[in-house]
Amino acid sequence: MSATPTAGQPEDRHHGQEQHDGRLRELSEAECWAHLGQHGVGRLAYVEHDAPVIVPLNYLARDGKIWLRTASYNQMAVHLPGQQAAFEIDQIEPRGHTGWSVLVRGRAEHALDTRSTVSWPGPAPWPDGTRTMMFCLTPSQVTGRALKQGDVAPEPGHGPGSIQRSSG
Repeated sequence: MSATPTAGQPEDRHHGQEQHDGRLRELSEAECWAHLGQHGVGRLAYVEHDAPVIVPLNYLARDGKIWLRTASYNQMAVHLPGQQAAFEIDQIEPRGHTGWSVLVRGRAEHALDTRSTVSWPGPAPWPDGTRTMMFCLTPSQVTGRALKQGDVAPEPGHGPGSIQRSSG
């Protein structure tokens, strides 16, 4: 028996069904943390001088938090503490029109416990120089979504959004 939505209620076309063939699906929080644990580079968004800033950086996902390291003279070190911030990672497959994205929102604070910064192997900054200032982003929300197409990727020029022209 199929339930029919009543007036004013949205139709839940995918309840209890696996989504596929070009459909977005929400990732569970556990799936989001699994992605965060398998990758090491993302983008941090915060506000600096009343304007949004997005910077790519490496990170460590551990103990339900996102850990970041920077130099004490860096603008991020000046403007990030105590702010709400967002951290995002993703993986995109342009040919197959598939991918996933994870977004972590929360409050960024200095990591004052130096034992945690000394004993952890990462995040080891990629740029040269000393980067001993550690931050942690304590999540208030962790969300993600994935886009999956059918098993076979379309031929170039034959996918969604392409224009097909007949010859002749």
